[in-house]
Amino acid sequence: MSAGAISVRSVRDAIRVKRPLVIWQKIIWFPLHISKHSLISWMALLDRLPTKDRLLRMVINDCQCMFCDDPLETRDHLFLHCPMADYLWNSIFSLCGLQFRTRSWESFLAWACSSCKDKSLLTSIMKIALNALIYIIWEERNKKMFLGRSRNAQELLRAIKDIVGSQLRGRNLNSINSVNTNLCKHWDIV
Repeated sequence: MSAGAISVRSVRDAIRVKRPLVIWQKIIWFPLHISKHSLISWMALLDRLPTKDRLLRMVINDCQCMFCDDPLETRDHLFLHCPMADYLWNSIFSLCGLQFRTRSWESFLAWACSSCKDKSLLTSIMKIALNALIYIIWEERNKKMFLGRSRNAQELLRAIKDIVGSQLRGRNLNSINSVNTNLCKHWDIV
């Protein structure tokens, strides 16, 4: 390039708003992410999903959780504390050989960001499952609210397992590693 020439990159860098990186970006945007799942997860992390507590401030009167009739559907309740979410998290962690502890959204996020840094199969599964769980719960909540139909917790877990399996099947996984072998067996990645 000659002196004085303008590149696309220099124009983009000049007009782009530069924001500091957020700690959770790598659990949402990673090589195996599913765009529509990552988008819903990103909105949930920023507390931008129109959960009923947010809608209450604008237009609605009914704030009950669609799954358990808790009086106030918040992001924390819907994605962590609702019995449906709790069952799914406990199942996902169990399939990974881990134990789930109910936390606040912020402490859960801090745990996920600090624990999901490497490139292991376990980390890939947890990232995909985290995004899938948030997406599936949001999708199911909307189906129940607007279409009057829903699946049970076991069907939602099956959907999450199918998503994880479809993202990882056919990939070169270290099958000699006994941890990976167990993960593949538990998640039906064969």
